[in-house]
Amino acid sequence: MILDVEATRSIRRAEVGTVRTMVGRVRARHVFKPERLIADTAYGTGPMLSWLADHGIAPYIPVIDKSGRNDGTFERADFTFDTESDTYICPGGKELKQYRRVLTKPGEPRPDKDGILRYRARKFDCEICPLMSRCCPKEPQRKVRWSIHEPSRNVARAIAQACIPD
Repeated sequence: MILDVEATRSIRRAEVGTVRTMVGRVRARHVFKPERLIADTAYGTGPMLSWLADHGIAPYIPVIDKSGRNDGTFERADFTFDTESDTYICPGGKELKQYRRVLTKPGEPRPDKDGILRYRARKFDCEICPLMSRCCPKEPQRKVRWSIHEPSRNVARAIAQACIPD
């Protein structure tokens, strides 16, 4: 059932903004609120998925994910996140800590303007690691990026996985 339509240019930012507008209009005009949104990958950005989560709307949307690699090196999924210490553990067992500027308070995450937290290994740990050629062959140390929108992205991934027939 189509409840709202709005024509936009074929530009991701315009389309995503329009979804927010249409959801607002559906809520204002009808007695129910949308529980699900089905869309293509263009809508699978972290900010969009977080907006849907904040409004209680389940995203049936493929996630835009650039964390995978096709060059044979380790992906972010090969690293284990330790929530207690706020660190990633590399396949070689070393910690990648969140990069902090000197002026920030310890223990306080500081995402950049795009909502990204950066974790990095110690250069010394990488230099002596036998896995360096599979981890960071072109860099002196390994870095891992984590988006503040990752929890919402994980919800969308879980929904997509649940929709795949056995």
